[in-house]
Amino acid sequence: MGVATLILLAGIWLFYDSMAAQKIATSLAMPCGIIWYLLSCSIVAARSVGAIRLTRTLVVVWLIFTGLGNYFVATWLAHSLEDPYVEIRPLDQQPFDYVIVLGGGASQGANERHQGNGSGDRLILAAQLYHAGVAQNLICTGKRIASMNASSFDASEQSQDILIRLAVPESAIEIHGGRTTSEEMKTLGERFSNSGQRVGLVTSAWHLRRAMRLAKRNNLLPQPLPANFITGPASRELTPGEIIQSLIPQSGNMATVAKVAKEYLAMLVGR
Repeated sequence: MGVATLILLAGIWLFYDSMAAQKIATSLAMPCGIIWYLLSCSIVAARSVGAIRLTRTLVVVWLIFTGLGNYFVATWLAHSLEDPYVEIRPLDQQPFDYVIVLGGGASQGANERHQGNGSGDRLILAAQLYHAGVAQNLICTGKRIASMNASSFDASEQSQDILIRLAVPESAIEIHGGRTTSEEMKTLGERFSNSGQRVGLVTSAWHLRRAMRLAKRNNLLPQPLPANFITGPASRELTPGEIIQSLIPQSGNMATVAKVAKEYLAMLVGR
């Protein structure tokens, strides 16, 4: 198994691209790659000694692990949530009286600076909308759950701080509570019900489906403004090197699967 792997990497290095071989080798050297490789070796070893039952068990575990960490599976799952919003161009919309920016795009770093996290594109898009004149006012949401968050700042406060540092005036930013998306949509629905104001909703594309459903439940009908897509353009094709690397389970893909699973779980229980 080890010899076959070395031959494959050497072939990619010599006949395709040395950098691609390095990237694939790096993926195999990461924690998920190591576990996946050891599972693969275990299957070969169990099969070679005739341990059929053990081989079948290992194959099932390998398939589950490969599926959870596979780029193609993770992307397919993300598409199931993001597809309704791929045609929306937020910066091309007509002006909004208010744009709601759901919390979750900021965190506090070790040096105590508020920083954008993996969903930080929500804040980048919000600042772009304001500076482009598409958003006249911004509403930052999110209140920490004290028992689950030792920070002294709410998500809404962190978002506000970052937006101010992105040259959005404090007078154009409003703070709004809500520990969950359900709570946020409930109180925002009460505020904007029959207001006649044009409202937009910024959140990650994979979160929009649930956020819009909860908004509609509370008589709030904002225009969805997707940020932070997990998936890339449909026209983009993977290179052969990317395809090989994508077959190796990676933690980032598992994180994507977890995000999607959380969204579907929340929808299943009506949250």
